[in-house]
Amino acid sequence: MLLQFVAGIMLCLSLVAGAQATQVCGWLVETTQPDNVHDFALWLRADGRMEFFYRIGGEGVFTASSKAHAPNSGTFSLNPGKDSKVWGFKTSLNPPGKIDISIALHQMPKDIFSNAPTPVLAKFSFQRNVPESEKKAPPTLAQKQCVVAK
Repeated sequence: MLLQFVAGIMLCLSLVAGAQATQVCGWLVETTQPDNVHDFALWLRADGRMEFFYRIGGEGVFTASSKAHAPNSGTFSLNPGKDSKVWGFKTSLNPPGKIDISIALHQMPKDIFSNAPTPVLAKFSFQRNVPESEKKAPPTLAQKQCVVAK
């Protein structure tokens, strides 16, 4: 009986040790085009396969006289080690202004049409001030943010 108990404990420990947390990284590539058009591309990368429901949020892109955003949600799958564009958005931005875009990765719901809350696995937030003198977007938002998914 003791031998079976020890064997069971060893099996449980090996299963727990084999289960590794998935690290996921997010970054927002911002480019400027003629006529003050800013192009945003939100990218994710994980070190393991990951399926999730995402929500794009934040205040968007805004100035004293305008506000633009394209909040969105959907399901997505990441393959290990592969960069994937999850979302994109273009808008004009006549500086000065602010950028506030976020993404929350949620556990995949059992029913994608349900409004029931699902646990958050990871969150990323991309914010910066756009000075009046800016002519080209700096690479600030493109710095990778990495977290271990819950």
